[in-house]
Amino acid sequence: MPPELNEGELLVRATHISVDPYMRGKMDDTAGQKTYFAGSFDIGRPMSGTVGGVVMASRADGIREGDTVKGFLPWQRFVNAKASELSLIDTHDSKVPLEKWMSSAAYSGISSYLPILKIAEPKTGEVAFVSGAAGAVGSVACQVLLKMGCTVIGSAGTQEKVEWLRQLGIAAFNYKTDKTQEMLATHAPDGIDIYFDNVGGEVLEAVLEHMNNFGRIVACGMISQYDKPPEARYGVRNLFHIVGRRLKMQGFIMSDYSAEERASAQETLCQWISNGDIKTTETILDGFDKVPDAFIGLFSGQNTGKMLVRCE
Repeated sequence: MPPELNEGELLVRATHISVDPYMRGKMDDTAGQKTYFAGSFDIGRPMSGTVGGVVMASRADGIREGDTVKGFLPWQRFVNAKASELSLIDTHDSKVPLEKWMSSAAYSGISSYLPILKIAEPKTGEVAFVSGAAGAVGSVACQVLLKMGCTVIGSAGTQEKVEWLRQLGIAAFNYKTDKTQEMLATHAPDGIDIYFDNVGGEVLEAVLEHMNNFGRIVACGMISQYDKPPEARYGVRNLFHIVGRRLKMQGFIMSDYSAEERASAQETLCQWISNGDIKTTETILDGFDKVPDAFIGLFSGQNTGKMLVRCE
């Protein structure tokens, strides 16, 4: 029997669960101090993130049984949720399937598009480098920068990912078999104007050697450091270049941007996806029990594009 619903509530059956690198930071709680911008997960309660699913029962106006929704929900097969926590997704007439609404048409895409506009401020003819370029955010960032007139270089960790990126028009290389310093010197002999950083650590140090004066660094993520204790994290040794080369390096979180900005970005991304102007992919593991494998796989580069779990 489904749980009794209050007015404005829904029963949602999860069909897709998103796993994301930022969740690793929410697992840290040092000496009782919350150590991540979004707060730590609560011990003894389900982890939570973006979940897509089908409405099994509804007492909410405008949302019916059988509708597709997504929202920030616990990792559960069935969730009793408030309608105010959910977005209604049109998967019938739209050319954007649910998988895209949980990745390139949503936060993964918006996390690329808005920081590029607001922080990187690209100009036609500039050279941009994206690390983690075959990931959910990186692959969209590469293509947004291409659309804005930049020459784009990207790094990834397998030859298959490199070939996929090259098909998108990106000068890609395998950072595991080629040295980042040498590849940047080859592909950007006149320097780099924009760096979209997804990995941090040694790659950030290498890129700083190639940044042009007044270059801009979008600090999106530092996945190479998330799973290390503080004493083992890489200490970047050439931050002095930020001063001498007058670089701008800025991080961001999604709440920095207004609901109107996020909605406008999503509209643009949906149009580009529908038209085929940007091409994105997902790595999907089947089965609710695969959620831990999918999450762990993020930190060893097992995904091309967005990592999702299909619960059905």
